[in-house]
Amino acid sequence: MDSATQALLDSYRALLDAACVAGRERLHKTGLDMAMLPDTDQFRFEQQADPYTGEPTLNGRWSLDGSQRRAQLVINADGSLLLECDLLCPHPAYEGRWAEQLSIWGRDRDNLKSEIALLAELEG
Repeated sequence: MDSATQALLDSYRALLDAACVAGRERLHKTGLDMAMLPDTDQFRFEQQADPYTGEPTLNGRWSLDGSQRRAQLVINADGSLLLECDLLCPHPAYEGRWAEQLSIWGRDRDNLKSEIALLAELEG
């Protein structure tokens, strides 16, 4: 990782850590394994220019070897974060539904939002 990307990562570390806490809390409340959300040190980070403003954004990607599970995150130049992580497992509270994805978003580390998207179980 280049020094500019590392500096950006360091500046957003508290927000990234708060996003992981918020995500794990959502998984726990839902009855899913909190380990389904990877630690941010497992992401590969890169800096990209925002296509509109040209300002730097921090982008991270993670994938589980031998699996279709993936996670990605972006922190925009305005400090807003979006982290999405594939879950792809039966939802413990909704028979016939799958927990498709965990999403975490916001810019205030003390007030991040999270949700788990549901997917109808496929027949066949």
